[in-house]
This record gives sequence, C-alpha cells and structure tokens, in this order.
Amino acid sequence: MSPREHQERRGAGSAGRASGSLPRLHIIAVDDLVASGDFPARIRPVLEAGGGAMALHLRTRTTPVRHLFEAASRLAELSRETGTLIVVNDRVDVAMAAGAGGVHLREDSLPAALVRGMTGPKLRVGRSIHAPQQARDYRGGELDYLVLGAVYPTRSHPGRPAIGSEALGRAVHCGNLPVIAIGGITPAEVPAVLSRGAHGVMVLSGVWRAADPPAAVSRYLQVLREEGER
Repeated sequence: MSPREHQERRGAGSAGRASGSLPRLHIIAVDDLVASGDFPARIRPVLEAGGGAMALHLRTRTTPVRHLFEAASRLAELSRETGTLIVVNDRVDVAMAAGAGGVHLREDSLPAALVRGMTGPKLRVGRSIHAPQQARDYRGGELDYLVLGAVYPTRSHPGRPAIGSEALGRAVHCGNLPVIAIGGITPAEVPAVLSRGAHGVMVLSGVWRAADPPAAVSRYLQVLREEGER
C-alpha cells in the first residue's frame, strides 16, 4: 500500500470523523498581522482566494485576548461568505465565543479529550507534534488532525532542526489521523510531502512574505489539487 493510500484509508475512519472536509492548505496569521490596522483589508483577499479549500489559523502570543476575540469574530463572519475554516490556536474559550470553526492545540496544551468535551463535535480540534512517534499517542483519540514539523528549515523557527520528509512518512504510518506538514514548505515541496502521505500543508512565510499573498494561496491550492489527482 502506498503512503497516500494508507493516509486516505486511515483518515476515513479517524476518531469517527471523516477527513474529507478538512482543508489541505492551512495558513498561519501571527501577532504582527492580526494586530495591524489593515488586517481586515489584507485578510479578505486571502480568504477569497482560498475559500473552503483553506484553513486560517490565528496563532498569537502577545495580542490581547479582547483583540483576538474581535479578530476571530470578524473572520468567522467572513468565513460564512468564503467557506474558509477559521481556527484559533490554543484559546478554546476565544474559539467558542467567536464562533470559529476550530481550535488548534500546542504540544503542551490541554488534553484533547477535555477540549472535545468543551467544544463538542462541531469544532475541528488539532494538535501540534514534533516527533513522528507522537502520532501513535493520539490514535483513536478526540483529535481531527495532527500538525508535524518542522519538516524543512524555516525562518519562523531558525533554531529548530528540521525532521525531514522521512519522519513525516513515519508519522503517517504510526497514527490514524490526517497529518499536516509544516516548516519551510514552498509549492515546490508540496509533491514530496504528499508523497509521504501528508494530508496537506501549513504555511506562514510562503504566503505572507510573497509579493502577492492571494496569488500565493492560489498557487499552493493548484499544486495540492494537481498532486491530489495523481
């Protein structure tokens, strides 16, 4: 069985929730973007470019909770037009209060079962891991997906060693959840990570450092679609 066939079979029964509607492209928005005055103007074209094939993660560390709630609430409104999955990282309370579509947990965050008990089945719940063997720990759990990285060297975590695509493949085989690859992934690297069985990719610099972020989103989605049809 190929890595991709293994991933598709595994994802179809993960935790009783199908992975079919889980976007393959996940984009991170960090503090400097969320706190910027032109955030609504910058974010709308990206959401329109990605639509329902994209998830937007609010990954903040210093943004005041009230501001994060207001941003998440605004994005939740926009998502009703675009179909984009809006995910708040780590703040379960903000995700629920703002009407977001998901919450993403850090490696050291709350237990998945506790979070699922709070959110119920309507919100997507994911978690970050940094070693392939950790995927085994969440087999049959309450999560919808895992994010593994950094697969390649990344500017956002310059001191973190890359684990490589082989480790990504091991994570896919160890677990029974869709795995999203993160870390230095440009459109050129998408075929390699999908060939290892990854469900999709998560990016930061690849979109926000691009000259035209909406065009970058479209390019990622084009490659993901083309590779998914192979």
